[in-house]
Amino acid sequence: MLKTLKLISRTEGRKDEPPPTEGLLRRRAEGDVREFIAALRSVGYYGASIETTIDESHDPVKVVFSVNTGRVYRIQSVEVQVQSEERETGGSMPTPAELSVAEGEPAHAQKILDAGDALVRRMKNRGYPFASADEPRVVVDHRTEGVAVTYLLDTGPAARFGDTSVTGLKSVEERVVLGKIPWKKGDLYDEALLADLQKRLTDLRLFSLSRVKRGEVLESDGTLPITVEVTERKQRTISAGASYKTDEGFGAKASWENRNLFGEGERLNASVIVSQISYGAEIAFEKADFLRDHQTLNARLGIGTDDTDAYESRNVESTVMVHREPGKGVKISAGPGFRFSEVEEEDNGWEEFALLSFPVQFEWDRSNDLLDPERGGRLKLHTTPYWSMLDIDTAFLKAYASYSHYWSLMKKPHLVLAARGALGSIVGAERRSVPADLRYYAGGGGSIRGYPYQSVSPLNAEEDPIGGRSLVEFSAELRWKITETVGFVTFLDGGGAFEPSFPDFSTSLKWGAGAGIRYYTPIGPLRLDVGVPLNRREGIDDVVQIYISLGQAF
Repeated sequence: MLKTLKLISRTEGRKDEPPPTEGLLRRRAEGDVREFIAALRSVGYYGASIETTIDESHDPVKVVFSVNTGRVYRIQSVEVQVQSEERETGGSMPTPAELSVAEGEPAHAQKILDAGDALVRRMKNRGYPFASADEPRVVVDHRTEGVAVTYLLDTGPAARFGDTSVTGLKSVEERVVLGKIPWKKGDLYDEALLADLQKRLTDLRLFSLSRVKRGEVLESDGTLPITVEVTERKQRTISAGASYKTDEGFGAKASWENRNLFGEGERLNASVIVSQISYGAEIAFEKADFLRDHQTLNARLGIGTDDTDAYESRNVESTVMVHREPGKGVKISAGPGFRFSEVEEEDNGWEEFALLSFPVQFEWDRSNDLLDPERGGRLKLHTTPYWSMLDIDTAFLKAYASYSHYWSLMKKPHLVLAARGALGSIVGAERRSVPADLRYYAGGGGSIRGYPYQSVSPLNAEEDPIGGRSLVEFSAELRWKITETVGFVTFLDGGGAFEPSFPDFSTSLKWGAGAGIRYYTPIGPLRLDVGVPLNRREGIDDVVQIYISLGQAF
């Protein structure tokens, strides 16, 4: 509190500009006292008193404020007085507990004001689109050191959703927008659903601008019309990106996308990825609201080659997946797939694999940002059974689970703690029966930083990685945003890949640590990390590894 008082004090702030007379100095101090009393009352010190002493024996003159805060006054009662008749078609009134101003809590002015805003917001979400409230009436009882708060609420008339009109469409079909509406005509009005529709339209990536507005006047049947205004963005986009990793070299990606192929928001994306150890191309088609709302069809075909220390691979892969979103941040996916590959490892010649698969995935994402999360968590559960078409006796299941969580520790300085754990397992087949490019490997920029790509894995006699049937990874990062555009991180990664189907914790895990810089851009943070191996192996691990890419590490 002392810091706050110093910040608002004109006497403190202008101490290098003293007034010419004691009277003017006293007037300045009296102005401070009024500001101090207001600041103290705003945090519940309604009985505070302040005495001012001006000591002219000092040079310069000394001004002393003697502050007696007294005890914090607490909320004794909370009442909501409805100034208009509540109609039966509307929702129920929120309780004081729902407004977070319970009896016995400190009488903080901002919290009392925020509760008034929350009251209006809740009524708008419960069928009263025109709800409003006067400034809360606060009565202070100095005898009991308590505060009585009364909210004067005007609910206005209750309403239900009416007709929805869409303006601004050119090439996008109107049913695409109408299909995203999360309410039905006749449902009780809920303003939160307008924001939900706004987000859904933004997620379509079809519009540069979208605005959802309610009408200002009720229809004769008690419904409220809704207007959706949109401005279509360009349907086609070309994008490119680059990265650098000490172990993988330079990499580049280019893509082309059409977001409205047939007029109903269908997406067609073609991309090419090239690095010093791999290159590939992929084409993907996506159809939103496939057969039902919140369900997407995704079909993809990709070809690629890899040339790593572990293997050489040429592969073709296709999947047809249906993604279902049963709730906020939840996505369930499943569908058939086919993969053909030619793989060479340990100079044993090329071996062919033809595999049918049926991947099933569950993903839960309650983080607040895709590329730079600061709070919330992410869970991924992926299982894929494979059946060989060339060897009917070969079948195996590949499973993977990971969880990341983010904690905002401080606002100033802006400090975020991020942690991640991952576990993988392949069961049903020996290692040799699993294609080398489907086995688990650890090490590298997306795994354990500080170690070469795939190197924290079972090794052969030449100390080349051969992959394993299980994986475990741990990561922790402390992210400090120094300015709006520059940040600094420190990190610790650990884990490894193992021969058995379950991680062998009797084998020592490998750990890497380091630091990095983040440059924040409108599309996400640009990342530069420098990692060192804490369990360095002579002849295998370099002293340092460098990683440059877009987005946080996890």
